Amino acid sequence: NIQRRSTMKHGPPPPSPYGTFSGELFTYRSPMPSLIAFESSPPSLAVSDCKNKCILLGGLSDGPIPTPYAKALETKCHELGWSLVQPVLSSSYLGFGTGTLGRDTAELCELLDYLCAHRGGESYALVGHSTGCQNGVHFLGNAAAADDAGNIYAEKMKVVALQAPVSDREDAMLGPGYRTNIDRARALAAEGREDEMMPRSTFWAPVTARRFLDLQDRRPPEGKGGMDDYFSSDLTDEQMSERLGHVGKLGEKTGLKVLVAFSGEDEYVPEKVDKRQLLDRMCAAMNGYSKGNENEGITAIPLLLESGNHNLGKGDGEKELFVEELGKLLKGVK
Repeated sequence: NIQRRSTMKHGPPPPSPYGTFSGELFTYRSPMPSLIAFESSPPSLAVSDCKNKCILLGGLSDGPIPTPYAKALETKCHELGWSLVQPVLSSSYLGFGTGTLGRDTAELCELLDYLCAHRGGESYALVGHSTGCQNGVHFLGNAAAADDAGNIYAEKMKVVALQAPVSDREDAMLGPGYRTNIDRARALAAEGREDEMMPRSTFWAPVTARRFLDLQDRRPPEGKGGMDDYFSSDLTDEQMSERLGHVGKLGEKTGLKVLVAFSGEDEYVPEKVDKRQLLDRMCAAMNGYSKGNENEGITAIPLLLESGNHNLGKGDGEKELFVEELGKLLKGVK
């Protein structure tokens, strides 16, 4: 094996494609199974003096440094006196296949607990890419518990950015075998075996029937899962409001701002979908379909990145625009 790999090698590995980061690596949950996070703080500030912390979460199979704009985001955070925190969750890398959004939210609460207790954290931002957007929306609606000081976790979030909030279900429905796979997963769930693994041919990563249904099925009564189904274009206004309306309600209470960034050339969105219309509908659902002047009093702010692809690796100037618009919101946190 070692010899075979060595003969296939055609030179040195490429440099880290999304940049290199300096900071501190720490365990935020122990004992086993332990979880770690990496924090890079502004050079001029000690970690304990950096009260504002921005958490970056990637999508399915991602870990730290998940996107091409990660380094630009770190630079912008440091410029504004924020640190950048990149956690490993149980769902990072291929762990998502045995997890749930609920588990992710619980672990994010553990992370905030640790950052408050040991690293000087007071105010937070959450930047979610792809499935990290589901994490952001779920956290805002389900992190209603309080820490030891009585502070509600969701209310600690001052800014959330949803970059590429796209539907896993709509993309999957275009693929071969979709109906067969959904029926198989529903049958396992009906037998009480939702934590059983799906056949290897079903999905590109190991996945339980429960997680498969959450990602690719509709919510009841039409389906049997759909917990990740926040952003599908075929949802009615009422369904979208049920899924996203809590975001604006929290914003009314706390002043939370949410940047919703949708890429005009996102390769995981079906061509038939009107991306501008979908973006506007999602923001309207978060804002309770209210009409505001500019962004005054509005929680969700739309940003269409016309030439950007899913992770903003393509599209001239789009990742820079996203980071710049996010920076404006971070700067407004008092």
